[in-house]
Amino acid sequence: MLRTRGALLALQEQRAAMRSLVDFLRHVVIPDPPPAGTGSVRFAMWPHILRLHAAAEAVVPGGVLPVGKARKLGVTSYFEGRFLWMGQYMPGAVLPVISQGDREAQKVIADCRFIWEHLPEHLRVPLVTDNSETLRFKGGGAIQSFPATAKAGRSYTGTEILFDEADFHDEFEASFNALLPLIHDTGGKMFPVSTFNPKKVDGVFRQVYRRASNRLFLGYFERPGRSQGSYEAERALSTDPYFFEKENARSEEEALAPARARAFFDVDVLQDILAQDAREPREIRRGLLSIWQHPMVAGKYILGADTAWGKTGSYGCAHVEDWTTGEQMAELHGRPHPDEMALECWNLHKMYNHAYMGLERAGEGQERDGESVVVVDKVVELLKGCECRGRLYYHDHDKDKPVVPGWQTDGKTRPVMLGEYAEAVRNRQVVIHSRAGIGEMFSFTRNDSGRAEASEGAYDDRVIAYAVARQMRKWAMFTTASKGGVSYPSFAGR
Repeated sequence: MLRTRGALLALQEQRAAMRSLVDFLRHVVIPDPPPAGTGSVRFAMWPHILRLHAAAEAVVPGGVLPVGKARKLGVTSYFEGRFLWMGQYMPGAVLPVISQGDREAQKVIADCRFIWEHLPEHLRVPLVTDNSETLRFKGGGAIQSFPATAKAGRSYTGTEILFDEADFHDEFEASFNALLPLIHDTGGKMFPVSTFNPKKVDGVFRQVYRRASNRLFLGYFERPGRSQGSYEAERALSTDPYFFEKENARSEEEALAPARARAFFDVDVLQDILAQDAREPREIRRGLLSIWQHPMVAGKYILGADTAWGKTGSYGCAHVEDWTTGEQMAELHGRPHPDEMALECWNLHKMYNHAYMGLERAGEGQERDGESVVVVDKVVELLKGCECRGRLYYHDHDKDKPVVPGWQTDGKTRPVMLGEYAEAVRNRQVVIHSRAGIGEMFSFTRNDSGRAEASEGAYDDRVIAYAVARQMRKWAMFTTASKGGVSYPSFAGR
């Protein structure tokens, strides 16, 4: 009778484990090597593991889920358990794991074998191939490991593919691009997973990660039991604090931040801004406009905008800040058509007590034409008859009859406006609430020739809008004057 009851319980566990990965993971034991460990430990279903599982399950057939992480969060163990479950219970599943090198690839197989060996017997499917590169199960499912080379996994199909520590792969780009069509054809999934390599600024993994709308970041404090005290204690023991910060990133912004030698903005100041000033907007309108503070009666405001437009290219951004305090009030960000962008800027201008506007007329190399010129010219039309009589910066404001509305970004003005904005950030003369804007500043770097620009795969639309707004502090006046029968802003010092 006892034997029958035990057999029934085993059958119920087997059916539950085959049906549900979460149920299967409850039986998983992973290596926990001494001296710190005890040899083995039951896999912990921490809250962030459940979030990771939900994100992995939500990937559409043929899709990619990039995962950025701090170290020792159980992420690799989750995928090892996931692949073992699929290899055992999904007949014919092909599960390539691409690791940094031979040793790392073999360790994944060794870990999967360890998990398999420590499963209850009734949950184990017999192995028919068992070596340092492949675990193949009765039924045809197989986990195969490859070191990261340009040819890794090319001749294989993939039910699901894991790139482990992808930001450290020298050939990640070639391998990723070669395998992407395979999962599209099979309806599989791809998981590039990694801590962030402190020696890279514009690695392909980071480009893939930044561009993914479904990306997932898991930081240092996700693991239960960790605290600011434990972080500081571990950091104090490290020989390279910067490397430690990357390996144990607390936020996505910190993880993506470049090395201090390449960063355009002061990384420590940005960390402080992120901790003290970043917050969710009070209100979001139409999916475009984020509002942190509504205008005060008699308040004076500046609007700076990067008005470039493209369906898949740059974003348009308009930023409103308090003229007195430098605090961010609102931010418009998206890809509205030039007509819509002009209307949005005009509406923001009116909403914030007829804010003084600096609208970028064109980016460097686009001074003569482009959507940004169209936006500025349309705003000029909208301002006709406005009760403020046109609080708008003119590039040729020093002439008797200015005719070029907008801020001209070119080879002379660009380094000045960016340099002065970086100084304002360093001296905490601005207050930025937009987490995305702070993120753009983190990924704004100096390239090999010293030019300040967004890292590959990142954007700088907010940075440009913020810098233009800062320049407007030199010119903004909140009265009007008339020249030749046409209203223009009064300029400081004129």
